[in-house]
Amino acid sequence: MNAGFAYNGLCKDGEGMYRLEIDCVGYNTNPLAIGPYTIRQDFPIGQAGTVACIGPGWSSAGWGVGGRVLPL
Repeated sequence: MNAGFAYNGLCKDGEGMYRLEIDCVGYNTNPLAIGPYTIRQDFPIGQAGTVACIGPGWSSAGWGVGGRVLPL
């Protein structure tokens, strides 16, 4: 976790894509959620990534409570 609202990750082995997920508690406007929600983003293997509970233009704001790196 990074400062409690973001999760940094990297998957280095293999080829293809991997997914970073962060579980947040707060609000999200796309899709609409108040309380717990999960932000997911896919990255190419070998590229570091960050997912955050705070979205562009404050479209979401929350506190991270867990994160995962998942190979796809």
